[in-house]
Amino acid sequence: MQPLVRAAAFAALLAALGALGKTPRPKAPEPAKTPSTVAPAVAASCGPRTLPEGDVCIPLPPPGRAPQPDGREALPEGPETATERSTLVPRRPERPAEVAAYRFPLAAEAAPSVLAGLDRPFDLSVERGDVAPGPGAVLLDASSGDAVVALSLEGQEGPAEVAFVGEMLGETVVTAHLVRDGGRLRQVLFVHGNLDRPSERAVVGAPLEAGDEIGIIGDSAFRGRPGLYLEARQLREGTSLGGLDASRIREDIISVPVDVRNALPLR
Repeated sequence: MQPLVRAAAFAALLAALGALGKTPRPKAPEPAKTPSTVAPAVAASCGPRTLPEGDVCIPLPPPGRAPQPDGREALPEGPETATERSTLVPRRPERPAEVAAYRFPLAAEAAPSVLAGLDRPFDLSVERGDVAPGPGAVLLDASSGDAVVALSLEGQEGPAEVAFVGEMLGETVVTAHLVRDGGRLRQVLFVHGNLDRPSERAVVGAPLEAGDEIGIIGDSAFRGRPGLYLEARQLREGTSLGGLDASRIREDIISVPVDVRNALPLR
């Protein structure tokens, strides 16, 4: 074989060997994807610093601040003036702000005067001992010996029921009301405090019709200041009064404070 022919054959052999080295290797099969066991994220129905409670979004107050019924924030309080750090369900926009628009659990037909609460703070000069008024509560002017009566609330189904009788905010009677609100049944509690004594009808478990007497006005919580302390609370979903220690009714884990104007019947 001629030298030139041998050289050409050797070059062709080298080129063929180089091409074999560049042959792409087959890709390894990708492992099958394992289905995720984590549920897809659900967009929160409430915005930042709010707490869902059923179909209601409750605004959370900034740390160290207590919410007021009109949406304002109170200045930080010292331990000697601190009230319950509860989150209030505020008055709904469609509910009137005026006290005269509502019927209260007092035998007198006239609209009572507000001594403290609602859109004004509780007067800290009132002697109250260990009593801690809840946010959204109200102290109504009334005379010692006046009767306190049961109410039928907006959307209430069936009779109310006595849920608690005893010492809570002075002498106290708590009534439970089953209320239909937005297509859902909710249990609303009314706390009647600062009483002189409960009435004979105020027996735990007893049904109550509108107008039934449940207590007598006194000053057992606010010494020297007779009147009716009234507070509304909504029982948290999944919580039942059955088997519950009734003295815990006002704990945040059990119920949420509500502006009383959301539940009171209109005149």
